[in-house]
Amino acid sequence: MGKEIFINKYVDTIGGDIPQKYVVENISTVNLELPPGCWGPMITPSIKSGHEVSEPIYIKGAEPGDAVLIKVKNIDVVSKYSSSGVSEPVNGNYLDDPTTKAFCPHCKKLNPETKVVGTGSDGIVCAVCGEKIIPQKIKNGYTMEFDEDRKYGFTVNDSSQIAKDAFNGKDYLPENSKQISSYILNASDVKNVYSRVRPFIGNIGCSPKKNIPSSRNCGDSLRSLQKTDYKFLTKDDITDAHMDIKNVKEGSIVISPVKVKGAGVYFGDVHAMQGNGELAGHTTDVTGSITVDIKLIKNFKLDGPVIIPNSLDLSPELNYYSDEELKYIEQKFKDVANGDIPKLIPVQYVGSGTTLEEGIENAIDRISKFTGYSKEEVRNRCTISGSVDIGRVSGLVYLTMMTPYSFIEKAINI
Repeated sequence: MGKEIFINKYVDTIGGDIPQKYVVENISTVNLELPPGCWGPMITPSIKSGHEVSEPIYIKGAEPGDAVLIKVKNIDVVSKYSSSGVSEPVNGNYLDDPTTKAFCPHCKKLNPETKVVGTGSDGIVCAVCGEKIIPQKIKNGYTMEFDEDRKYGFTVNDSSQIAKDAFNGKDYLPENSKQISSYILNASDVKNVYSRVRPFIGNIGCSPKKNIPSSRNCGDSLRSLQKTDYKFLTKDDITDAHMDIKNVKEGSIVISPVKVKGAGVYFGDVHAMQGNGELAGHTTDVTGSITVDIKLIKNFKLDGPVIIPNSLDLSPELNYYSDEELKYIEQKFKDVANGDIPKLIPVQYVGSGTTLEEGIENAIDRISKFTGYSKEEVRNRCTISGSVDIGRVSGLVYLTMMTPYSFIEKAINI
């Protein structure tokens, strides 16, 4: 094992030239404490993204055309609460995009500094003029409390005391986080819902070619980015690191394409749990403590991320074959097989676009380029023993295909 590092510094934009602050080589272990994504940054006008993510890691020798393997070893939920819900923009308090370009209509200042003077959506005001400045608010939301062991979450009936405690600084955010606590919004529309805690990492991978808001490093955000200051941004510039795919849990592997020298691996947006699709647009964001191993894979061309999931997150028909099953299949079908029978394992390929249909086509195209199979054969293989699943309904999908191990053997030997 190579270098072991700890990161607790955060940025809101990511991409372009990677500063050589955190430099690693070979296989390295990274420990991080990550602040919540989404609502905290979304109500903090000075943050130019929906996420605060870790400062990027520079990997010696990483060049475009390589890939980085990230093995998720541990995810711990640190937060006691999470507040989230469906968003509603506040007209006049942003330009183009309420998440990245908050605006004070009184001071005419973009991404102004603020102060918190009370709970609720009216509690956030411009630090200069004192006017209400929240760029978006929760239209319907909840505050969830977790048990001591972080096994279950429960949406509380009354979040007013939690909001007051957050206003008085009695919540927990990492030391270097700049976000306003989302708890102050006092959201409690959704009551008495309980859920198992199954944490995963929502934003994980390599940096895009150009510097963009960290929460927008995904194809389903491309059109909205192009309408603002990123008119010339293309699909090739991003790495789809912001996936919000619930299978990126402990024991999983993410393989991310390298688009810039040094790779710029970064992490953020830990969720306590989420169903496929993230239908509300946001979910149970938390402060999370994670440990990952990273490994550079030279000359491993990918157009988008690939996930090797934990067996616990797979349905029976898509799960790994046991040695006994493989032995039986080889014996039973050796006479009809055309040569050796390959070992197949479940691999999940990420695709994105401005619609779900576009995201699916993008994933099919990426699988075809990676494997050499025709798009029609990819469709057949994903239909026989595969699936189409949704990370976000806005256009982020992942296709599971039982893939010959030989395609990824070079990458996952860690």
